[in-house]
Amino acid sequence: MAEMKNICGKIPVELHEKVRAEIEEKETSTQIFIRQVIEEHFNRLEGKGEESMEKRTLAVQVTEELFQRVKWAVTKEGIKQKDFIIRIIEKAVEEVEAKWQELEQPEEIDNLEETEEIA
Repeated sequence: MAEMKNICGKIPVELHEKVRAEIEEKETSTQIFIRQVIEEHFNRLEGKGEESMEKRTLAVQVTEELFQRVKWAVTKEGIKQKDFIIRIIEKAVEEVEAKWQELEQPEEIDNLEETEEIA
């Protein structure tokens, strides 16, 4: 586990009340909430160059049960729903790509062997 450091500072009461309400709503801890906010801040700064990339929208409807399961998982992971879904999609696509690369590789080797036999 990474070494941890403490961070604290005073904020206006109104902002503190908003933070407490969101922490309670998400059923998370102050530590996870603050880490998430800070990580999102730095991810936005790092991702500025990404804004120039063309983006497309994927939209699907899911059952209420699956929606609640995703919402629970997102809360437990302490990340945004968008980031969680993108992580799932990237992992699934990488698995499919790896599978098809393995399946197509023997075909390429067969083609090379046929070429060598002709020569």
